Amino acid sequence: MRADLLLRGAEVLEADALNPEGIKFDLGTWAADARINLVNGYLDPTTKKYKYKDNEIVPVNCGTQACAFGLFALSEAFKEEGLGYKIIGGTLRPMLKKGDGEFFDWDAVNLLFDLDDGQSQRLFSAANYDQDQRQGATGELAVAARIRQLIANAPST
Repeated sequence: MRADLLLRGAEVLEADALNPEGIKFDLGTWAADARINLVNGYLDPTTKKYKYKDNEIVPVNCGTQACAFGLFALSEAFKEEGLGYKIIGGTLRPMLKKGDGEFFDWDAVNLLFDLDDGQSQRLFSAANYDQDQRQGATGELAVAARIRQLIANAPST
């Protein structure tokens, strides 16, 4: 586990939670235009106009909704480690570059933070949070707290 990188992630979440102009936090998507209603999902035909264009720069502000890892990718907080994103078919996907390889979504999470699937899902999957902890500053702070708890409970090496 990369505790140093996880702590940086917790700090990014906490800072964004305090920023009224920050992203619209939502554990339900890597990242999407904030006008998309995730309850109806991406299948709603009216959302087609909100698909991202190839090579579009996605803003880190309240016009964008994103989960924790989506925020990490958009904010460039882990750019030196190779984390960014690609837009594929109008959808933003977090991407980690390592050497000649490109790793997407959960593979990127696991590789960046040196986590196993269970750990990454526990930290970053909406399914592992109560409904009232999945959105807004409350959600960001819940994820940051869970990151800090995982690090505090990790065995010493």
